[in-house]
Amino acid sequence: MAWEPTYLLSPVLLLLLASGSWTQNPVLLGLLEGDTISVTCWHDPLYNSDEKIWCKEIDNFCYPFVSKGVKEPRFSIQHTSRFNYFTLTMTKLKMSDSGNYYCGIATYTRIIYLRGIQLVVSKGELPLPCGSQPSWVARLQS
Repeated sequence: MAWEPTYLLSPVLLLLLASGSWTQNPVLLGLLEGDTISVTCWHDPLYNSDEKIWCKEIDNFCYPFVSKGVKEPRFSIQHTSRFNYFTLTMTKLKMSDSGNYYCGIATYTRIIYLRGIQLVVSKGELPLPCGSQPSWVARLQS
């Protein structure tokens, strides 16, 4: 079943998403189908009360998979305001999950992108060396 992102978002939220600035080049990360990934995104304490998002880039827009009003059963956000970070988790990865993802903060006027990953999910052997993953990405065994 193909994912239909546009019916999940209001036109106002789409406009806000388009108005944010993209982070630098996403970090390349290769995983296998069935794996779980957790990404930690640190933010300024000023944004503790703002909405945290996890979105996938599709046609130059970043469509939230997880935010206040949008939920996908395999994706979740856990916010730790005391230490100014939130953790995004994607479980039971599929090849169709491959793509560019960003964590960010949705303020009243814009999206602030904090981190980006280019996720490549494969069926067999990992297509990329994964021994040197950045410290903010943790690979969990399925």
